[in-house]
Parts: sequence; structure tokens; C-alpha cells
Amino acid sequence: MVVGSRRGLRFAALGTLLAVFALPAYADDPTPPPPASVTDVNRSLEQLQAEAAAVQADFAKATIAYTNALKAAQAAEAAAKKAETSATASKGKADEERRRLGLLTVQAYQTGIPTVMGAESMLWSLAPIAENLQEIADRQTAIQQLGSTQVTQYQTAMAAENEAGRAKSEAASMRAAANEAAAKAKQLSQEVQQKAAGASLMMESQYADLDGASALSKQLQLARNQQALARWQAYLTELATAKITPPAAAALKNPARLPAGLVPLTRAGVPVPGAAALVRGGRTVKVLPAETIRAVNQAFSLLGKPYGVAATGPDSYGCLGAARVAWQPYTTLPNLVGKVYPEYQAVPASQVQPGDLLVMGNKSLGLVHIGIALENGEMIAADEAKGAVVVTRVPDNLYAALRPTLGRPVKPQAAPVATSEAYAFRCGNTATSYNVGSGSWTWPLAEGTYEIGTSYGQAGSLWASGYHSGQDFPAAVGTPVRAVTSGVVRVEHPAWAGNLVRIDHGNGLETYYGHLSTVDVADGSQVSAGQRIGAVGSEGNSTGPHLHFEVRLGGDPVNPMPFLATGSATVGWGGFSNGMIPASKLCALGSGHMLRCDAAAAYLRLARAYRAQFGRTLCITDSYRSYSSQVSLYARKPSLAALPGTSNHGWGVAVDLCGGVDRFGTAQYQWMKSQAAKFGWVHPSWADQGGSREEPWHWEFGKPAVS
Repeated sequence: MVVGSRRGLRFAALGTLLAVFALPAYADDPTPPPPASVTDVNRSLEQLQAEAAAVQADFAKATIAYTNALKAAQAAEAAAKKAETSATASKGKADEERRRLGLLTVQAYQTGIPTVMGAESMLWSLAPIAENLQEIADRQTAIQQLGSTQVTQYQTAMAAENEAGRAKSEAASMRAAANEAAAKAKQLSQEVQQKAAGASLMMESQYADLDGASALSKQLQLARNQQALARWQAYLTELATAKITPPAAAALKNPARLPAGLVPLTRAGVPVPGAAALVRGGRTVKVLPAETIRAVNQAFSLLGKPYGVAATGPDSYGCLGAARVAWQPYTTLPNLVGKVYPEYQAVPASQVQPGDLLVMGNKSLGLVHIGIALENGEMIAADEAKGAVVVTRVPDNLYAALRPTLGRPVKPQAAPVATSEAYAFRCGNTATSYNVGSGSWTWPLAEGTYEIGTSYGQAGSLWASGYHSGQDFPAAVGTPVRAVTSGVVRVEHPAWAGNLVRIDHGNGLETYYGHLSTVDVADGSQVSAGQRIGAVGSEGNSTGPHLHFEVRLGGDPVNPMPFLATGSATVGWGGFSNGMIPASKLCALGSGHMLRCDAAAAYLRLARAYRAQFGRTLCITDSYRSYSSQVSLYARKPSLAALPGTSNHGWGVAVDLCGGVDRFGTAQYQWMKSQAAKFGWVHPSWADQGGSREEPWHWEFGKPAVS
């Protein structure tokens, strides 16, 4: 509770700072310094999310350990029972062989045939048949057989006795292992229950903080939008004061042929095509084309408009929709980000100017996001995570900058091929869920060789981004560092990391290993899970020996802990952890049910169509599920419920339905199967009849249909 109180005080103080520094849309001083609290509070929200994700990861790790122990106990119990059955059978076989030997020994004795067995062996062989001496029948036949079979039968009986002893010993060992495994599973079960209670309590205590942090973050985003607009207006005022009429784009295309009075705008001594400069009174004023200024003005007019998947306005905009509207009517952008890149001339990152189209992505994933460039490393973009068109920083995964006023590329520009995962990385948002694949996934350091250090999301001035983008593991210099899963190596030496190994695992997933003292893999090599790639060090910007470990999806850093805990992960939609989405970020369906807003809008459209077909309301039993309620459900129904922190209910994109939809073969279910996809709702294959877990009632908001 003390932590919660501190957060409340922190948010209140930052709210006061915001009130002091926030700008109106048309301030007298259009270029005040941005409030320091903007970065701090945004990181505070992310840090709060990281704390929640760490709790979830800890619970997941304990649960998986318990699940594995339970499976091991069940396997050990089955092995023990099998060994005990085998031992019983072996004992029976040994007794039978010993009885046969006894009969032969008696026959030999009664017929007077010399025996090669000593007295002790004879007594051993006679013990089982002491009361069956009358079983000897044909003495003459026995005389003929005994000589050749007695020794062989003795050897057979002894081998059977030895096997019976071995089987008995093995069965005892198996039983001991089964008992030990059962005790371990029981202990871990108790630990999981304790962690579940603690995790649920902590999640409950954070909900109010989340809503407060989310509301403050929204206010700070508004302040950032207004500050960027004020800076742009200051530039337009500067043009007007200098009595500059922005020329047409064609006039500025060639720096060597500019209108009279204008000189080339240079960056690092290189002329910038598509822009110019005016030098007056010792002051240089940047001159952008009229078409570019119009595009930026139109982009600013979209700020605050709601985000909508593939929406083109006027009420909501998708990532490409906002960029398209900004640059019309000068040019109409293609309908896919990957198709935009080949159509317009790319410019070096050092020459980026306001109005340029910024495309984000990478070679292994494809292009996934687009924005309109501003000054100060910012851009205007429709951002799914923010739920609106906003001013945001240019992300690390900037692939290229394009300048529409320069026309088609001088040389062909081929966009990287988009993978099947690319659509999940829409508009600045990482995938809601991400499976790291069927291959093994291990920790980067061996158990017992490290400590848990600075967590992901911690705010501070030590990091250029204003927050910690990975998870630190303090360890001794020279401790072996391992690849967490298979991929292709890229070795780099940035100042902050000293020695850095990046591993591309495909489909937008990368892992980073920083501050290494040695690198043991070659650039471009293929590595497997658990393979040594280097050793812990303290190179670069480091306060002591440790491994800085990152997981990046589509170029954006995400909390590594859920990945390490589960080997696959659901990661933060909108920066929020599973089951920890504030109520302010969800939209109501009625009867207390809520979903993520885009999923809610699609569900309501689906419900209207359902009512038109059947004349009654679509029946719903479950929608968004908080983390604490996931824990509760998992405790009651571990065989049916998803592991807490991994359920799509926790992202607000899943519903459980009733009223006929909950039974295979009904008219209602068949209608959903044929119609729901038109509204973006799908029945996952695992829930189909014959799937791994048959659940006709479970439906998820998937890839939306694009008209």
C-alpha cells in the first residue's frame, strides 16, 4: 500500500507540473521548452506496466514449474507402477523356472543320475517343490533328459532370479522417485497458490494507479501535440515575417536550379533536394514547398482523431489513412505501406525534413507503420497503442524516409517482403500475442550464475531513451552467455553496449545481449538455443558486470520476462499488460461487459447482424477478464482456463457466447461460422470441433476484414 501511495503522490505532483507547462493551441510564445515531466510520466506508466508484467511473469514461471513437476510426478507414478508390475511378473517367472529346476533335481536324485550342482544349489532348487515329489512320472524318460537339461535349467532359473531381483530394485527406485516427484509437485502447488494470491492482490492494488497514470499520460500526449503544433506555427510565422511565399515543389526539386534569392539548404555540407534556404540579415530561414506545408498542416488537423484499423476518415484513421489524407490532393499513396516505399524517392536519415513520409519495419518482418515527419525527432501518426492520431517520437525501427515532392525513385526501391506476422505490428503497436515458435527457449544465463537486476521500463537519466529498454542480470565477468533460441547473429559495437550480439529470430523477433566481455560467434552465423555466444562483461555504458538482455518485436523493445518465464508470450497492447488494461481504455458492450474499443465496435456490428437474423440479442457470458479474475478462474478450472497473463480475454479481444452459439451444429453456431469473420471475429482452430480444446462458445477478434 505504501507503493501505491507513493505512486499517487508522484502522479499528483506531475499533474501539477502539467498544469503549469501545458500549452494552449495558440500560445503567445510558440516555442517554450517541453516539460521534463512528459518523458518521465510516460515512462512511469510503462514502469507501472513493467512491474505488473514482472509479477505476471513470476507467477507464470512458478505455474509452469508446478505444471512440469505435476507432469513429471504423473510420469514417475506411471513408470513406478509399470516397474512394479514388471517386477511382479519377473518374480513369477523366476519362481516357475526355479520350480522346474527343482523337479529336474529330484528326478536326478531319484534316478541316481550324478548332478553337477552342489548340495547348496540342490537345496535351493528343491525348496519350491518339497511337497511335490510325487509329480515325477516316467523315471526312464527323466533319465534320458536330465543329463542334457539340468545345467541349462539351472542357468535359466538363476538368470530369472537375477532379473527378478533387478526388477524389484528398479521398481523400488521408481517408487522412491515417484514419491519424491509427488512431494515436489505438492510443494510447488502450494507455492503457486501463494503466488496466485499475492499476484491477484497486487494486481487489484494497481488498477487505480493504472487509471490515474493512463489519464495523466493522455493529458501529457495532448500537451505534446500542442507543443509540436506551436513549433510548426512558429515556423510559419517566421516565413510570413520574412515575406517568403513558399514555392511549388517543382521549383525546389533541384538544388542547383532554385528560384532567385534562394540558396540550397545543406546538411553536413550536402544540398537537400526538395527544400531551400533564404539568408537574410545573417539569419537562415528554411523554405519548404507549398505542397509540403499543406501536407503538414493537414496532418496537424487530424491530431486527436480516433484510431481505426484501415480507416481513412473522416471520423477515424488507420496508420496509412492519416498519411494518405495528409498528402492529398498532391498525391494519393498506395493502399499498403509496403507499396508506398517503391513509389517515392528515399532520402538519407540525416536529411529528413517536415512532411517526409517515414516508414517503419525491418527486412525480416516487412514494413508495418508510416508517419509524417516533424522536427525534433518527432512525427505525426495514427497510433493504435494511443488510440488516436498523435505526435510521437520516431521509433528505432525507422526503415526509410521518403519525400513525395521528389517524385518516383531515381533507382528502383524494393520493399522488404512482409511476413505473415507483419499485420500484427500495426501503427506503432507490437503484436498482442507472439509465439516464439516450437523450438526450445532458454534463459541467457545458466541457473545459479546470475541475479535479477534493473528491470525493464525503469525510468532514469542513465538511458538515452529515458527508460531501461531491457532486463539486467548482474553476474561475474566471464560468465557464459547463451542464445535464448535459434536465429542469425549480428555483431555490433555501439558506445552504450561496447560489445553487442543481436540475434534475429525471424518474423520481427530479435534479442539483444549487451556489455559482453567477449563475443564467441561470428557475424552472420546461425546459432541454436542454449549455444554460447559470449561472456558477461562491463563494456560500454555500464556501472558494473552484468548482461543487458532485450527482446524486440518489430523493432520495439518489450518486457523480456514473460518470454523467459513461458517460452512464448502475450505482450503489451497499448503498453498495457494482459489483464491490466485501465477501464478508460476499454469500451462497454452492455450488461457490464467490456472489450478493447476496436473489438467492441466490431462486436456491436456483429450483434446487430445477429439480432436481424434471429430476432434476439446475441448472448454473452464473458468478455474482458482482469488478471486477478484470470488467476481465480485458473485456480478453479486449470484444465480449461489459459495460464493467467496469456488469455486473449485479458487483452479485451475475446468473448464467450451462449444462446445456441455455445453448441456445435446449431443454427446460431453455423451462422457465426459463416458470418462472424466479416466483422473481424473468428473461432480459433483449437476451439473447433475436433480441436485440442473444443469450445464452441469462444470467439476472438482477429485480423479485421478490410473492404
